[in-house]
Amino acid sequence: MVLKTFIKHYPGSSFPTLIETESGSKHILKMRGAGNGSISLLSEFICNKVANKLKWSVPDVDWVYIPDNFPWVFGTDEFDDIVQKSCGWNLAVEYIPNAIQADLKFIETADEDLLNSIYTLDLFFVNVDRTGKSNNLLKDDRGQIWIIDHGSLGLFQSIDITRKELFNNHIFHKMLSNKEFVYDYMLNNNKLFLEVIDLIPDSIISEGGFTKETLYKRIAERIIHLSK
Repeated sequence: MVLKTFIKHYPGSSFPTLIETESGSKHILKMRGAGNGSISLLSEFICNKVANKLKWSVPDVDWVYIPDNFPWVFGTDEFDDIVQKSCGWNLAVEYIPNAIQADLKFIETADEDLLNSIYTLDLFFVNVDRTGKSNNLLKDDRGQIWIIDHGSLGLFQSIDITRKELFNNHIFHKMLSNKEFVYDYMLNNNKLFLEVIDLIPDSIISEGGFTKETLYKRIAERIIHLSK
């Protein structure tokens, strides 16, 4: 996919922006020139793509190309500077129209399969960014909850990958402290992760500090730790 135009900017360190591609499709763009750069895009791509392939309630992702010297047609000087730093491959997240942040009371009523998928993803990837301040869960106009924003995953950073519990600030500690969650071992699928890694541009992997081999090794080690 190739970027055609920007439509609307949303709050966030990754400068999430609604875009239209040259093929006419709409997506939420996250740029490698913003926030933590390529490592955030790599993290979100792997988490979302794997979960989406498992048919969990997570937006699909793809890669969108920003041409060199893309003309300034939108936003501020700061925004254009990030666009120019992001020429090349960037993350395109499935657009969920009319979605709003889900409140905690609504999340508490969600079915067990959804809650277990949130628990499984956040535990496996060591997600540090699903807190009371920012739960990163959306509700669409049909009432479906979508699990979003996976750019801050400890699995791909310098956080102990042997841990087997959610971070202390995770919303589940206060919201559902008396509930027992079930880890879904469908996620522990080496073949699935290999297929997803093959979909990542080499430039994104190298800028994130990995090779395909070292990236897969990190994931395979995590699978082993959570299979014991």
